[in-house]
Amino acid sequence: MNYRKILSVIVGFGTIGILSSLFARIQGWLFASSLEIFINQQLAATNISQFVIKLFCVWVSCFLGGIATTRIGGKARENLIVGGLIMLVVGWLWLSAGNPVWFWLLLVLGILPCVFLGYKVNYDMSKT
Repeated sequence: MNYRKILSVIVGFGTIGILSSLFARIQGWLFASSLEIFINQQLAATNISQFVIKLFCVWVSCFLGGIATTRIGGKARENLIVGGLIMLVVGWLWLSAGNPVWFWLLLVLGILPCVFLGYKVNYDMSKT
């Protein structure tokens, strides 16, 4: 068992979790209503831009998590594990929060491509 690969999964998952939380907190400081869009249906209907910002923040976190996973020593398999774990967390959040469905679908569909983009960028940079 290669401990470096296990560590890469832990670091990648942690990186995505920490950065997603950090970006959400920053968004909450800049736009106080963004903290209530999953609770208040009226805000959810009018603040689509807040959902788009949240979406891109999580995608950027996944991209950076893919880079972190690869830097520690992970390959495509470890990045797939990290992406799968994040998809499970997002699925749980989807069940907890509910609406809007389009946001959750786009989020789930973007996780693996963003993680693998981070893997690919880091892999290509290490080859040169």
